[in-house]
Amino acid sequence: MNLRQKKRPDYMVDIAPLIDVVFLMLIFFMVSTTFNVTSSLKLELPSSHATAQQKEVKQLTIAINADGKLFVQDKPVADSELRSRILNATHGDPNMRVVLRADSESHHKRTVFVLDTLQGLNISKIGIATISPDDQGNQ
Repeated sequence: MNLRQKKRPDYMVDIAPLIDVVFLMLIFFMVSTTFNVTSSLKLELPSSHATAQQKEVKQLTIAINADGKLFVQDKPVADSELRSRILNATHGDPNMRVVLRADSESHHKRTVFVLDTLQGLNISKIGIATISPDDQGNQ
């Protein structure tokens, strides 16, 4: 009769793979995080039922406030300087995206002026910023 008990082996938990997984998850979440770019200009955008396509691309933003003043990348610009400011911002690249943010109370004439200027520079990738009717109530 054997009264000796078998000695159980000591189990060790290796936490190195756990740490690796936690760091990989941290890196994944840091890389996949997006940040909202908001403008400091107060504009009332017109509404649209079309859905927005979100892509991370370099773009130029031109804004027209309710008084008809022009802004390129949130910096005021005179009508006579608009063409040169667009050329400087796009570095002469006609394929750069341009987003036009016109206040719904601004005159149509100002929007046409900006669109004519962009057409004169052979810029054809132009988007007009709107808000969905659902978002209108949140403003």
